[in-house]
Amino acid sequence: MVGKLPAAVVSSAALTIVLAIGMADGMLRAQPAETAPLVLSGARPDPRAGTLTIAGAGFGQFPFVTLDLVPLAVRSASDTEIVASAPISLMPPGDYVLTVSRGSGAGQHASLDVALHGGTAAGGSSPAERSGMDTRPGPGPATGTAAANGPDLAAEPGAIAATVGDRIITVAEVDREWRRQDPGGFIALAREIHDTRWRFTDALVAEELIAREAEAQDLTPETLLEREIPPRLVEMPESAVRSLYADVGTAARGASYERMEPALRAWLERVTARELARMNYLEELTAVSTNADLALDPPRIVVERTVQDAALGPATAPVELIVFGNFQSADYARFAAVFGRVRATYGDRVRIVFKHLPPPDNPAAIQAGQGAQCANLQGRFWPFHDGLLSRPAVLDAFRLRQAAGEAGLDADQFNACLANGATRRTIRDALEEAIRYGLHTSPSFLVNGRLAPEPPPFLPPFEFFTRLVEEELLRESRRGR
Repeated sequence: MVGKLPAAVVSSAALTIVLAIGMADGMLRAQPAETAPLVLSGARPDPRAGTLTIAGAGFGQFPFVTLDLVPLAVRSASDTEIVASAPISLMPPGDYVLTVSRGSGAGQHASLDVALHGGTAAGGSSPAERSGMDTRPGPGPATGTAAANGPDLAAEPGAIAATVGDRIITVAEVDREWRRQDPGGFIALAREIHDTRWRFTDALVAEELIAREAEAQDLTPETLLEREIPPRLVEMPESAVRSLYADVGTAARGASYERMEPALRAWLERVTARELARMNYLEELTAVSTNADLALDPPRIVVERTVQDAALGPATAPVELIVFGNFQSADYARFAAVFGRVRATYGDRVRIVFKHLPPPDNPAAIQAGQGAQCANLQGRFWPFHDGLLSRPAVLDAFRLRQAAGEAGLDADQFNACLANGATRRTIRDALEEAIRYGLHTSPSFLVNGRLAPEPPPFLPPFEFFTRLVEEELLRESRRGR
């Protein structure tokens, strides 16, 4: 999915081994007022020395260097050359995004792709592949014994798993027991298998679509993409830049948003925007060229219904969106803010059901959940829910009572409910239920029993929900519902 972390977080953990040294000194000082534009002309990796020598001009005295969004410690720097530390020998083959900056203004930063150990030309990964954006499968054995005689992923349900005397234990029986004892683990593995199958299916479909279109236009696939991708590139919004910075997290090694901004924008421009343009082009090909339909259905679970659930919309709605919320999560609040718009757009075709998923080690979030259930007992869950999320604040007893008053609750009844812990068991049951579904963090969403993919950082919440709902409505229409 496009919402996964960049390669800095996923595959470049080795970078953090040596980068702590030398970053706090010159790199955090004020930059001189250079006027010459910063130019990158090349980079030479040295696996034995563990360095990356960068050539160019206009680097200034204290350049800031990142490789796949991970800051590198600068050993030495002049206006035309930088020597930075990087554990090249520990990094997998592939192309990496190098960014050098002395500021965020025009002409103060530049980026280029650096090939390590032969790069993609030698079978290495691209930044998009390592980030999870590019669904195209990597290199692997296409023919021969390893490919033809590999193990089957799953046995037939009726296959025999074991025999004890005249007792036959089938794979289906094993799976039933697995689901009973470890439902969360079972569904998590089923999702992992499906997601991997979907990724390779999507890649094969895309490859076929591009090959057919290229042949129709008497072009090579590469030439076709070189012509079609650039016109579809769009500038990433500021929200995407900040969201990417949040995703990078500790891999930024304490560098501020302002210092990281040129590298973040370079990543979005060189990786995210190009993959989005490619996906948009593939959607256009599907609409106007050969029809393509991914029929691989994700694993779905039967969601338990409890009297504690708060719902918006009729039980007969063809699309049921189960939201697992945490009142202390800013991410959940961002998605919850558009629930009303989703309902207004789709009306009785969508039902939204809330289930609690506060962090089990966060007393304030748990108490907020208990307060919401106290409001639910008075039939005012959603006014309390919306009011509590509308103004971020410390979720103490005062804030909960304030939200209760704003939601029109009976104050004495609410305070008594909160004080005697009447809804404590409800929150504990909700956490156990989420674990049975293989869910551990909020926000998480189930759409008609399937786990929604991780929301991409650049996609607004309403558009994210729109895609989910439209996919399910299309699926239901194909089933003739």
